[in-house]
Amino acid sequence: MTRHIAVFGKMGVKFAPIIADTFNAQSEKWVVDVWPCNDDLEARDAILANCEAAVMSADFILTPGNFGALMAAPKLKILLQPWVGTDWLDSGFLPDGLLFCNAGGHAAPMAEYVLGAMLEHALELRQLHQDMTQGKWHRAGRNAAAEARHGDLRGKHVGIIGYGDIAKAVASRAHAFDMQVSAIARSVRETTPAPLDWIGTQKDLPKLLGQSDYLILTCDLNDQTQGMIDAAAFEAMKDSAYIINVARGEVIEEDALFDALSNRKIGGAALDTWYRYPTNITDAEADPDRGGPYQGSRHDFLSLDNVLLTPHSAAHTFGADRGRYESIAKSLLSYAKGEPIKRHVTTGTGANLDGFQMP
Repeated sequence: MTRHIAVFGKMGVKFAPIIADTFNAQSEKWVVDVWPCNDDLEARDAILANCEAAVMSADFILTPGNFGALMAAPKLKILLQPWVGTDWLDSGFLPDGLLFCNAGGHAAPMAEYVLGAMLEHALELRQLHQDMTQGKWHRAGRNAAAEARHGDLRGKHVGIIGYGDIAKAVASRAHAFDMQVSAIARSVRETTPAPLDWIGTQKDLPKLLGQSDYLILTCDLNDQTQGMIDAAAFEAMKDSAYIINVARGEVIEEDALFDALSNRKIGGAALDTWYRYPTNITDAEADPDRGGPYQGSRHDFLSLDNVLLTPHSAAHTFGADRGRYESIAKSLLSYAKGEPIKRHVTTGTGANLDGFQMP
């Protein structure tokens, strides 16, 4: 019997062959059907009528009507997304028994972003470049004054909150720079994984905050992590500490972050995840609070000189795109073989579906 995998979206069109090749290599009798999110709803519905597995995309679920049609697919057993964050998801709005999986494959570029942010901060490259454009040579190697020097990473302490694939990629790279690395994770680890100096749980957060020169957030957003970095956390950090957030904006309490940066309670931050996003990313609307450039917060982070601001792009690389679909292919193959699925996040309960009409 032939079984069907539906792959949706523009990215799906590009990377569906990865899934097909994975199954062909295993001699599995699966067909991969692709719909690129166009106006041909009859083609979409024909695919949905047969699919046992489906791979979403951002352009698919953001188009009205698509997600509701997907949830009504009569044979659907497993649904996968090509990104990691599932804080948007409510299992009660998934049909009872539907397996839901996220995707990995983007750890390397995200770790490179983190290392790049640490290097930019330590070396002060933006400032040195600006000095040069203004003809300022006062920080040249011949100047023996202490203030002429920039920093370096060797010997600095990196503290990581969350210890999944991204954190592991950060740790290995930081270790290669002769940095000390420690982490806290959701669950207790019986042994300390290399290259960490130590690993603890959330109760060890004060210790991590006090030691860290660089605090890296790679954790999920959930009830335990939302607002984890609050005013008290900033008070526990070194006044020179630098925080890098590639998790979710809400892991850091918004008011406390702006206060800590604007009053220089810490050394600075690199922020890639935000509290709000513009509706139109190609031509962003004016900021709803102050006009001018749209900002990811109700606070004016553009006014600060100790932050590096990026638009949730740490993992926006072609390598990460490919890696995510490779991760999805592995999950689908595990499902096909009846094996445990590493990226299985939740299973639908249908608890909120009674009387609910899908958009």
